Amino acid sequence: MKVELKKFGEILTSRPSGREAGLTIKAYFKPKPGDRIELDFTGVLAMGPSWLDEVLTALRSEYGKERVICLPSENASVSESLGIIEQQPGQQS
Repeated sequence: MKVELKKFGEILTSRPSGREAGLTIKAYFKPKPGDRIELDFTGVLAMGPSWLDEVLTALRSEYGKERVICLPSENASVSESLGIIEQQPGQQS
């Protein structure tokens, strides 16, 4: 199941909006057992680590980190945010 994050906006930076996005994804996207959740960053212009941390925390706590996949992105802010999140204990993918 692919989740297009651009639906939450082109600039994704605040922790409260990330928390809301995580809850929205959990409420509206119901993967079947074993299905992966693929986060697609296409169309996102800027992303902050706080926003991404909230989304990943919500999804990984519900579905497990092995089922939540961040698709590759050439966007520098996405890449840097992923790098920062992956360095945190318990958040490595």
